[in-house]
Amino acid sequence: MLTQSEARRVIPLGLWNFQSRFGTDVPGLLAAVVLSTVPVLALYLFGRRQLLRSLSAGYSR
Repeated sequence: MLTQSEARRVIPLGLWNFQSRFGTDVPGLLAAVVLSTVPVLALYLFGRRQLLRSLSAGYSR
């Protein structure tokens, strides 16, 4: 996704900001990766039961 605004960047482009011409801010990059995966993991953990129930709803023998 191409955007002109820095405020509306997607996560991979935002993570690219941790790399510079002379090196990479590894601790900052790892912290940003962990913080960006926490919401996805939380949604999965809370919605796992409903997801499995909806996926198996159409199955019948």
